[in-house]
Amino acid sequence: MSSPAPALLDHVLTMLEDVPVGLLLLDADCQPLWFNEEAARACAVWNHGERHAAALRARSAFKVPPVLAEACAQLRDDPTAEPVKVVSENARGLHARIKLQHARTTDVGHAFHIQLDYRRPRGDRHRPLSPGAVALLARLSEREREVAMRVREGMRTAEIAAELRRSPLTIKTQLAAIFTKLGVRGRTRVAALLNR
Repeated sequence: MSSPAPALLDHVLTMLEDVPVGLLLLDADCQPLWFNEEAARACAVWNHGERHAAALRARSAFKVPPVLAEACAQLRDDPTAEPVKVVSENARGLHARIKLQHARTTDVGHAFHIQLDYRRPRGDRHRPLSPGAVALLARLSEREREVAMRVREGMRTAEIAAELRRSPLTIKTQLAAIFTKLGVRGRTRVAALLNR
């Protein structure tokens, strides 16, 4: 009888792809071991800027942003440093929480666990999402999450359309899908659920 570990790992990795937060795992030399689509998107914006990143296939063009590699190297090389470091570019809405995870066994080296967040800055940008809000966002597609997060921040349909470079009709269609998936009747309720 074979071990269930490989099958379990496949399920965990598939589940992590749908998490509405960028997740990136680097080895001790700052080389990528694994990342989800949200992480690929955030890293593309960090490396190329929002406009150029939108034209890229983020996963195939993946590269660790130099600012993150430098922060990881500092954590690795300074034994007196705290094991967690936050790197932010507030003007572009990019944030990373880097944690140096020390090896628990001798056959696996140290690794960096990185959570990436990319949202355009607004006045309430630094308010964290509750676990309940993250669970709700996980029900939505990536594009629907982008719209829902802007609804959370109080943006109107025209503002969302302009910021995301989509038509207002597309945004209205995505809002309708969000309402259905979250079981609500309007944007006020979406904002309330995501701000809890």
